[in-house]
Amino acid sequence: MRMKFLRLAVVCCLISMFVTFPFETKGYECLEKCKVQNVKNAYTNSKAVFVGEVLRVTEENGVKTFTFRVKKNWKGAKSKEIEVKAQETMRYQAWFKVGEKYLVYASGSDTDEESEKLWERRCSRTKRLADASEDIKELGEAKRSVKK
Repeated sequence: MRMKFLRLAVVCCLISMFVTFPFETKGYECLEKCKVQNVKNAYTNSKAVFVGEVLRVTEENGVKTFTFRVKKNWKGAKSKEIEVKAQETMRYQAWFKVGEKYLVYASGSDTDEESEKLWERRCSRTKRLADASEDIKELGEAKRSVKK
């Protein structure tokens, strides 16, 4: 009887850990509620807004770097290829896949020495291009062409 109680207690503890501390992957439905900004605010608060295709992914010290080929640019994409970084945690796993296209709302760095770097953050408005038609309609025509 005592062994059954101990097993039940362990199972209950494990279940409560996953209910209390769920893993969250970036996707279209967060496991925990994210406050995603509307298009206007997301545009204003982003350092770069563009449509791009992921060319490659590298990882160093827990930071993934996604290299995008820019297809359309509304803001901040200064060349045809740009990098967007993502710091992965238990609550956020970078979700970009090589060969797929995304509408990206990238934020700037929080530190001066990395002021030129772009970052993808948890709860951003970034999404797969296939799911971004409403955003693109609201953003309007791409404002800047990429020359480099």
